[in-house]
Amino acid sequence: MADFCNDVIDEFLEDMGNLTDNFDDLSTGSDNELRAENRRAKKSRLIPFYRTRKDILSYFSADKLMTTFRFDRPSIEYITALIADILPRRKTKARRNLLPLDMVLIALQFYATGTFQTVVGNVLRYSQASVSRSIAAVSLSLSLISANHIRFPDNLNNLKREYAEIARLPGVIGSIDGTHIRIQRPILYEKAYVNRKNYHSINVQAICDAGYKFLSVCGTKPGSCHDSSIFKGSAIGKKFESGFFGTSILLGDSGYSNTPFLFIPYNDPVEGYKIRFNRAHKSTRCTIERSFGILKKRFHVLHSEIRMSPTKVSWVIVACCVLHNLAIDLKMPLDDNWAVDGDDFHQEENMPELEIRPTGTITQKRSRIAKIG
Repeated sequence: MADFCNDVIDEFLEDMGNLTDNFDDLSTGSDNELRAENRRAKKSRLIPFYRTRKDILSYFSADKLMTTFRFDRPSIEYITALIADILPRRKTKARRNLLPLDMVLIALQFYATGTFQTVVGNVLRYSQASVSRSIAAVSLSLSLISANHIRFPDNLNNLKREYAEIARLPGVIGSIDGTHIRIQRPILYEKAYVNRKNYHSINVQAICDAGYKFLSVCGTKPGSCHDSSIFKGSAIGKKFESGFFGTSILLGDSGYSNTPFLFIPYNDPVEGYKIRFNRAHKSTRCTIERSFGILKKRFHVLHSEIRMSPTKVSWVIVACCVLHNLAIDLKMPLDDNWAVDGDDFHQEENMPELEIRPTGTITQKRSRIAKIG
């Protein structure tokens, strides 16, 4: 009897053990399925953004595109097509390809807002290293094609006619001036970049037409260089000096020398025709100041301190000038909320007279034009 009871108890315990093993197997399997389902759910939340990154423009409304990038969708795609073949092929740390459109958007947002690169990367979900490389690559690419978008037209008569409509000054094809772009303290040749206002900058010389488009830009000279010296040493200055533009005239402020091809206002005029010439000169020449104002209003990066090396800053400056001309050609609006202060709208009487103006035939030519006006 005792043996029978022991056998029954052993069978019962064995059955209970088998049931426990089966239960553990079922529990382990359900846990694994739960964890796998959680992984799939997390992965599904990541997939949509990266799959739609090639169409990232769909994340922005039309107004948001203009505010963030200063261009609408067709214009952004046009700019991307201009430099897509020049841009290098890069990958992020996650080994995802940086598309040309992504690189252009990163650079445009940096130009438009002037914010730190980390902020730009956070908005578009890129690392700081990817943002930095993209800005440099896009800026260099736009600089390489600048000769196609910043240049004098073959027919100068249209320039002369448009300028003559402002204040009846004949023969004018452009206004010239310089503006300082603030940069961080450079490592090499630091003193050369300190300008007369005692901060580090690059002195940008530009010539514009009556429609505020840039015809020539030199953005490589340090802030200590004087406007007149930059013009004399520039390629465009040598072209004017060699007679390449014939009898065409540039208008400059009193910081330049009076030459047969660059007219400046009279000092303390008394005669009526000289006063009228100065008035017409000021009305016509202010187009370059307005061009600088529009440029800095559209691209705030030029209105703040650019924390890059001077070489890369030069790329950014020329790139913004190229985009400025493209924005005018593409008729991009300029929002009044993109406001900047009036540093570029300085008065001519505040400009120091650093060079002696030649007299003689040059003055006679200027006087003839003044009397005609």
